[in-house]
Amino acid sequence: MGPWVAALVAAALATGCNYGAGTFHCTMDTQCGAGGACEVDGLCSQPSGTCPSGRAYSDLSGAQSGQCVGGTPPVDSGAIDAATSPSDASTIDALAIDAPTPSLDATACFGAGLVRVCLVTPPTQPLTISARTVINTDDTSATSSCAPLISGGDYCVVAATTVMINADLHATGARPLVVLASDTLTISGSLDVGSHRAPPAGLPEIGAGANPSSCGTGTAPGASGGGAGGSFAGQGGAGGNPNTGAPAASVGAVTELRGGCAGQDGNGANHGARGNGGGAVFLIAGTALTVSGSINAAGEGGAEGTSNSSGGGGGGSGGMIGFDAPVISASGLILANGGAGGEGSGTNQSGRVGADPTGIAAARGGNGGSGNGGDGGNGSAGAANGAGANGANGTTSGGGGGGGAGLIKATALGGQVSPGVTP
Repeated sequence: MGPWVAALVAAALATGCNYGAGTFHCTMDTQCGAGGACEVDGLCSQPSGTCPSGRAYSDLSGAQSGQCVGGTPPVDSGAIDAATSPSDASTIDALAIDAPTPSLDATACFGAGLVRVCLVTPPTQPLTISARTVINTDDTSATSSCAPLISGGDYCVVAATTVMINADLHATGARPLVVLASDTLTISGSLDVGSHRAPPAGLPEIGAGANPSSCGTGTAPGASGGGAGGSFAGQGGAGGNPNTGAPAASVGAVTELRGGCAGQDGNGANHGARGNGGGAVFLIAGTALTVSGSINAAGEGGAEGTSNSSGGGGGGSGGMIGFDAPVISASGLILANGGAGGEGSGTNQSGRVGADPTGIAAARGGNGGSGNGGDGGNGSAGAANGAGANGANGTTSGGGGGGGAGLIKATALGGQVSPGVTP
């Protein structure tokens, strides 16, 4: 048995984590020791000179332990696992691999609803955000803000004993964001995982977890047509004629934390680009969660067609915001509306961009720039499963459709909330 396994067993015994009958399930390579890799089945492997694949499952891989990754039997090199001396044998016995593993340490697992995550170690320090901060949820470096997980999903979890967000916190990257406080979580500043058409310098355009691979695409527009809005909890609006873009269907039950979906590009040589979907964030607090500031997971407005009778882009759908705490107090703005569609262009006249949502009212579709291009549709607002408005028909091109509603997962919330909450 290699020294990295001994270290892993020691860590398991120290933290009280249950890896289940001698089986450790990994989520990243760094949990598998030096030279280790986390395979697609969630088991650790190490380099092996006797396996055709070059790797064998590690000692804490349950029934797979010692087997070659890829299923080919190892080449017998003779008594590899035999103890070379009495001291070797006593060392192996002392590790007690076959002994019942300790029960899962409840202090390292959090969440009782849609999102439940188990950390390698429970949080021990408070966190205060007092200046503008940007988190990249794809960062896995040693200085990453994302805590190592044993289980719970492919999320970036920012964990602390207490969390106070007093300034602007922005998150971008492919993975959704989870903010976890073992005690209290307070947001008096802003938490932004939304997508934005023209963000200030240094801030991200696309929110964390936006545009997941599960998004449908609908039917793209034909010549000079406007793109449809993105769909999530609510359906996006259709693009304007001629040759309208048709939106994807809205989703059914949501079983994981995920972001919203992008709209469609308009059609034409100088078409408007699609708006990105809003991102995803889930908030977990052990005792109380208070929001007096704002949380934004809104979709991005579609861009305008600029010339050559080109269609406007569809707005992105809203993303997802979730809440899990014994006591929740909200008096601020909580927003997951869809972005508006961009205006189509004339032959030489540019349309206007679809607006990003900034409040609970529907974002306005692009209009007034081109006399012949169709106006963009407004983004969704209000209803829990509200649809984006259709883009208007134009003489030369169609406007983009508005993005559909995102999802706010909560039993009840005060403050300014749009769309409505879903239990």
